[in-house]
Amino acid sequence: MIDVEARRGNCGVQSTPWAMDSLPPFPVVATRLMQVLSKTDVHITEVGRIVAAEPVFASRVLQMANSPLFSMERQVKTISHAIVLLGLDRVRTIAMTRAIGDFVSPALRVKALRVCWENSLAGAIVAERLARACRMDTDAAYLAGLLRDIGRLTLLVKYPEPYANLLAVSAEHEFDLMATERELFDIDHCAAGAWLTEKMALPQELCEVAARHHEVPAGPFRMVHLARVADRMADALGFAVLPGVPHPAFEETAEEIPGNFRARFEDEPEELKQHIQEKIAAWH
Repeated sequence: MIDVEARRGNCGVQSTPWAMDSLPPFPVVATRLMQVLSKTDVHITEVGRIVAAEPVFASRVLQMANSPLFSMERQVKTISHAIVLLGLDRVRTIAMTRAIGDFVSPALRVKALRVCWENSLAGAIVAERLARACRMDTDAAYLAGLLRDIGRLTLLVKYPEPYANLLAVSAEHEFDLMATERELFDIDHCAAGAWLTEKMALPQELCEVAARHHEVPAGPFRMVHLARVADRMADALGFAVLPGVPHPAFEETAEEIPGNFRARFEDEPEELKQHIQEKIAAWH
């Protein structure tokens, strides 16, 4: 079995866990885009070239950029127009949403697995709202919320029926979900996410989020703390992976926001829930 605690020490594992071997291919364009945009000297033409190199993906990115999910005030007509109008960071969030949605789409025919994807979208939307209140990078926060459970999404794509059964058993008996994952796959979704983000050479901040978003991290409030709050808020608002299991109240999760930022977070639970539902409906 994978030594989970050792893995959390360096935010990843060196050898390939058996459950992560021979994974379905993740869209190469998304990985390249994330790697390029993690550099400090990115040029617009380089980003445009990466996205435009995959015409089908590029058209789907444009379709998403113009969807209600991102609520653009002006129509985006080309990738270069999108980059100029939206900025590199926003193009990255749109491209990653599209890429991960494409990656998980084969599994979404199973309702329990579709709930997992909607949980990821809900966490991304909440994280973006939290980031505004906390004066943090909103696009980086959206990505952190979206990618926090990349390990779970990967497990359910490769093992759709076993993972759906795992969810059903965990909900029925109120099992600890991560412990059940380790029992079945020798790895939990946080360890899987840490391994994936390191393998994809994504920024360390995202690696930490994937590995530790269920923990109470030490140190000053940073992206991994925000991702944890967003994760718990998404559950509290009714977008939990195990909807029948008790979850903390929304007000309790809000208490985790530092006091100097909490007053700036003015979203009411029902309004925020409706906002998320509308955004998720735009995906379908």
